[in-house]
Amino acid sequence: MFPRRPLNSPFAVLLMRSAYETVDELDFIPMNDFQKKFWKLRASEQEAYKLQYEPLVPRIGDISDALYFDFISFSQFSTIAREIPNGQQVFREFCEECPREEYCEECPDGWRVVRRDASISDNALLPALFFAKTGDRIFTGLRDGFRGNQFGGPPAAPPGAPLSEVVAGVRKLMDVMVENGYALKAEVADVDEASRSFVVRLLGPANLWGETSLNFRRSPVVNCYDVMAVDAYLRASGRAGTFELTPNPSGCEVAWRLTA
Repeated sequence: MFPRRPLNSPFAVLLMRSAYETVDELDFIPMNDFQKKFWKLRASEQEAYKLQYEPLVPRIGDISDALYFDFISFSQFSTIAREIPNGQQVFREFCEECPREEYCEECPDGWRVVRRDASISDNALLPALFFAKTGDRIFTGLRDGFRGNQFGGPPAAPPGAPLSEVVAGVRKLMDVMVENGYALKAEVADVDEASRSFVVRLLGPANLWGETSLNFRRSPVVNCYDVMAVDAYLRASGRAGTFELTPNPSGCEVAWRLTA
């Protein structure tokens, strides 16, 4: 119930599209079914969400409004969390890319058969894959641009770079996210060379309610976009790390420890 910054719309779209495109890539649900389930969940939860924030009013449909972004992001990840345990191996999917007026060999009736990659047939693998691939998309978009929009994200740190240089990249990444409305403030602190650890603290993130709710429910996927982006940056820098996410009433703290 405190003011949060508006998000830069292209940045907000990057976050939402990164998750959507990863669901599409992993092939565990027809995307037409996913869209339908996402819409139904959103519709069923929307009024209750609006009531709990009165007298504040989310601008429904405006992804740059932090109140609405929090809700729509939560709805997307809730849908993903519900569907991952029931991930399908083979299914028919409506083909959105096919021109309706032309014959398409792959899907002559407007539908195509999709088979999930056999190497990821175990649904238990999906949460970690979703986390990593969504993070890769976010980091790539922040670093290289997204749909003609440049964000000025940092490049990966070079191989063998000291912890101080790696952390400087994390700090720049968080600065970019704050500049685009993701949080009121971000701090990278408690850098410890001996334990190869550091802490990221966010104040007033745009996903605060949704992240807290999903974390409380022990959801297999949580909309912690900052964590996914940092993880992707570390992997791109040839590093591996573990983290512990702790939400609080005004933000969240993420304790990182490099393992490689």
